[in-house]
Amino acid sequence: MSRPAPRTRPPSRGRRRVPAPMADPVRTRRRLWGMVAAFGVLALLPLVKLVGVQFADASTLAAEGLQQRQRTESIPAPRGSILDRNGSELAISVPRTTVAVNKVVLARAGISDDAMLREFGTRLAQLLDVDPADVVDSLLDADADARWVRVVRYADVDVARKAARSLAEQDMDGVLLLDPTSERVHPGGESGVRVIGTVGPDGPGPRAAVEAKYDDVLKGVPGEQVVERGAQGETITGGDRVVTAPRPGADVQVTLDRTLQYETEQILTKGSENARAAGGIAIVGRPSTGELLAVAGVERNEKTGAIELSSRPLAFSDAYQAGSVFKLVTTAAAYEAGVIDDHSTFSVGPRIKVYDREFSDNEAHAVETMNVDQIVAHSSNVGTIQIAQRLGAEKLHAALVDFGFGRVSALDLPAESTGLLPDVDKWTPPDTAAASIGSFQSTTVLQLWSAFNVIANQGIYVPPRLVQGTIGADGRLDPASAAPTRRVVSASTAARVSRALQAVVQVGTGKQWSLPGYPVAAKTGTGRMPSPEKVDAKDAYVWPDGTYHHVTTFAGYLPADRPQVSITVMLFDTAQGLTGSTSAGPVFSDLSRLAIRELSIAPTTTDAGSADGAGPVRSAPAGSTAAATDRALLPGRNGGGSTSSRSPSTTIAPSGRTSRPGSGQQR
Repeated sequence: MSRPAPRTRPPSRGRRRVPAPMADPVRTRRRLWGMVAAFGVLALLPLVKLVGVQFADASTLAAEGLQQRQRTESIPAPRGSILDRNGSELAISVPRTTVAVNKVVLARAGISDDAMLREFGTRLAQLLDVDPADVVDSLLDADADARWVRVVRYADVDVARKAARSLAEQDMDGVLLLDPTSERVHPGGESGVRVIGTVGPDGPGPRAAVEAKYDDVLKGVPGEQVVERGAQGETITGGDRVVTAPRPGADVQVTLDRTLQYETEQILTKGSENARAAGGIAIVGRPSTGELLAVAGVERNEKTGAIELSSRPLAFSDAYQAGSVFKLVTTAAAYEAGVIDDHSTFSVGPRIKVYDREFSDNEAHAVETMNVDQIVAHSSNVGTIQIAQRLGAEKLHAALVDFGFGRVSALDLPAESTGLLPDVDKWTPPDTAAASIGSFQSTTVLQLWSAFNVIANQGIYVPPRLVQGTIGADGRLDPASAAPTRRVVSASTAARVSRALQAVVQVGTGKQWSLPGYPVAAKTGTGRMPSPEKVDAKDAYVWPDGTYHHVTTFAGYLPADRPQVSITVMLFDTAQGLTGSTSAGPVFSDLSRLAIRELSIAPTTTDAGSADGAGPVRSAPAGSTAAATDRALLPGRNGGGSTSSRSPSTTIAPSGRTSRPGSGQQR
């Protein structure tokens, strides 16, 4: 097959180039001017825009810039005040300003080396009317590039604003940052502060008592304000405006009496010093209402050795083995259970052995026949243990719980302790014996005070009260709801125990603290303190110095026939050889006289005694006021809890004992 012949291009024909026509000069000039005009318009556009910005949009851009500089910030609400029962201020909030300095702005102004910072800090402190050392130290300690260094936590509002204006007039606007805040102050000083609590910059602390418990009521509702800040966050003077005003918190009125509180602290401090104690606690209050009128706690400063107000609410937070004051509960439980009566007697020796543990009385004595009142009056451990053996562990434990031990009170404060009351199924016979005389369980002073009120209130437990109510913007008191009361023992049992407590002051361990015209029902107690270091494998109460350290207590109420005030005093780590009577007793006596004066308590006149204190004073008949007490203290009750018409009479004989130093357990 033959291949096709290749194509051939036809021969080209020659072309003749035609010359370009000549340009028209007029048209060229027009085109050039058109291009110049177009470029001119493009060049003028930014200028036109700028003119528009300057004249047409100036207000809009100014508003946008202001919006960028303004911030909506919270205005703290004024915290409500805490008032005493008479309306005196215990804690108030004062408006303040927190002042901070921008070190970056200072550096731009040429203030950066230490010498100049010292000079500036001193001048600023003078403007703020504060200590220059604190301001200077804050500036020098902060990093050189620190934008904000707080120099004053709580500055006077007007003084701080004046200082900012003064710096602005010196071309130093933007150096200071002013933030609104408030400071919690106490017009009465530190008196009562540990009871109501404290508030710091971050709110109430964990042990702030009333301040923490009622924080939602006190803190109010914050407001809002618009604040103008510079590029570095600095305050632009005069740029603030309020959008929403804050709503102040409500006031809280407490049961404390400011005068009584202060005087109680002074008496407790003096008494602790005299007893060479490590500290002390005292409560003064109304038994019928449970109102706490004064709650004091002092401790020895380890650095200075001085007795000072404690930094903790000791009456609520700390628990101790209180000793023989617990014989009140043992005796009441035994009367209530019917294992003892007015004619019960016991053969009481100087010591008693329960299994492998021996208990002894504090004073050497022969075997004696003692009735219940004598056992209580002379604080016999041996006699009380015999009563407890009749009662049994179950009923003793139940009575301790009913009297309020082993749990927090109705106050339910943040720092409140339950004390220590082990479950009864863990008790051994020696534990029961120890519990009956107060050397097994531990208690707070608040619990102990409330327990004595049961006897003062003819067998009714009235929960302690610390807050009367809240006061809103209308100035009216909204009473706080009262916790329910309950009957613990019958009125007749309470009268019998009250009679025994009066014997303590008439002829027993507290006889030197009787008050003419005011029959006192009280009990002394001395308990051992566990050693902070285990130095004796068999005895946890032996301290490194080889001795026992003690807690001493004196608790009671007066007048015994119509109690108006109840007082509990506890001193811890007292000097060797002191007892509840010799160390806490003088404090109880002084506080009793203070309460009589401040509360205007009238003296008592009875059939067996007179206002001048001549003769013994008996308690009120067991059943004569039981119905009235029930109606007053137990809602819904119309009758009393006792059928007895008179308090049984028992002779109290003084004991002819001699002291046996170093033998004591509970006294």
